[in-house]
Amino acid sequence: MTTIQMQLNTQLDRNQWVRLGAVTAVVSVMAVLIVQAVAIAIWPDIALFKPLDSYARAALFTAIPAIAATALLAWLARRQADPVPAFLKIAAVVLVLSIIPDYLLPVAYKTFLASTVTAFLHVVAAVVTVFVLVTGYRRQAGA
Repeated sequence: MTTIQMQLNTQLDRNQWVRLGAVTAVVSVMAVLIVQAVAIAIWPDIALFKPLDSYARAALFTAIPAIAATALLAWLARRQADPVPAFLKIAAVVLVLSIIPDYLLPVAYKTFLASTVTAFLHVVAAVVTVFVLVTGYRRQAGA
């Protein structure tokens, strides 16, 4: 099996990172809100669970990590020739850690289904965020 090493020709400037972060946040928020709305339409009782009872809160708690992920990838890109492998490892660890409270914290109306839907929203946000960031970074950096 051969490994293809990609070299990036240029570093992104601040404006490119800001645009990439904004696009990432918007796309991630849209994906999470759509999945949340579908889940609540299918299982209306899960909306009683605090993490699922507010679309605004879901949007905020999706946008902030998307922006933080953008900052992390930008920071890694300044320090490594290929920051994507390290970024993917960090993103995977953060995703696993973000799911744990959904099942462990004592919150009113917490059910296994509600916790699982919330955990799935974390997965949706992570997959979309990582995909948009890595694809956008590689495209803009000339990989």
